[in-house]
Amino acid sequence: MLAWAHSHKQSLKYILGIIKNKEGTSTGQFVDESYLGIKGKTTPLRIFKPKNAQKTTFILFPGASPFAEDHPGMIGLATTIMDLGYNVFIPRIPPLKALSITSENIEWFAKAYEEIINRNDVDKANVAIIGISFGGSLLLKATLDEKIKSNPPRSMLMYGSCFDLEAGLNFLLTGEIKHNGKIGHIPPNDWGLTVLFHNFIKTVDAGFDTTKIQAVLAARVADELDEVEKLKASLSNHDFQFVDSVLTAKCTPEIAAIAEKIIKSQADSLKQVSPSSFCEQIDMKIFIMHGANDSMVPYTESVKLGNSLPNNKLLISYIYEHKELSTNSGLITKIKELIKLEQFFAVYFRYNAS
Repeated sequence: MLAWAHSHKQSLKYILGIIKNKEGTSTGQFVDESYLGIKGKTTPLRIFKPKNAQKTTFILFPGASPFAEDHPGMIGLATTIMDLGYNVFIPRIPPLKALSITSENIEWFAKAYEEIINRNDVDKANVAIIGISFGGSLLLKATLDEKIKSNPPRSMLMYGSCFDLEAGLNFLLTGEIKHNGKIGHIPPNDWGLTVLFHNFIKTVDAGFDTTKIQAVLAARVADELDEVEKLKASLSNHDFQFVDSVLTAKCTPEIAAIAEKIIKSQADSLKQVSPSSFCEQIDMKIFIMHGANDSMVPYTESVKLGNSLPNNKLLISYIYEHKELSTNSGLITKIKELIKLEQFFAVYFRYNAS
């Protein structure tokens, strides 16, 4: 009974904390250290520690973002979990910081996990991991790596992740959602085309030299905005219009044709790292959460995850977006959805309690 009551108290505090920390304001002290990444590379590691930590440690793996551990959403989420009395680690995953959504991330996830659980301030028997968006799908694949499988976490929480990466990328072109025989549309996230073309335009024949466009996209994902404008100024009129459309998520006929060529060319490699190809091998507890209005990955991907993972708990939220709570819903909807959120996270924290 005490565990049940405590889990509901933690759930309520968590939801209130997410609302409070929406802008990524840290209410506590975090420290920046490092871990040894692939090939012994010294890699940033951000640590959030409460005064009196419980045994369970949470490892929060960022999604594909140039801000990595500095992303306000990551800081807000880590701070909220820390305020519940847990240690939280955010390891930088260099390929994800460069907006790469390829298989190279898997080795980095496994290495970061191994380094963190072997720290003196971590109880390796009490660890939970969290993965975001496309990164969450790749993290799920990484749990099959021996570095994680030999000492698995208690659970994994997936926020807005893909069941099939090819389907997720196609959504970024059309915004089309198919579910139960119905078709809906959501304007895709502005980052979508940038992520797609930054990762893969170099792998196909676009019909023109894309070298300068690749440079602009590389500067954008590095958040070097002055360099972006400088490079754009040197482009031909065609290339300027092309890259401007990519950066503003305008899917012109030319961009759609090249994007479709990219996705088709990457079908095999995307399949290898998509949960659709390995779900049946996952035996740990997976908590799946997705916002119905997510503009980066359609919520139907999490429905498919819920139908395919052997041991999972799924929540589709109508007030949660890609990584944050929406304040645009009506009062009745908010109340109903907050109750669903509270119940979901009560189960989550009770499951991971130490």
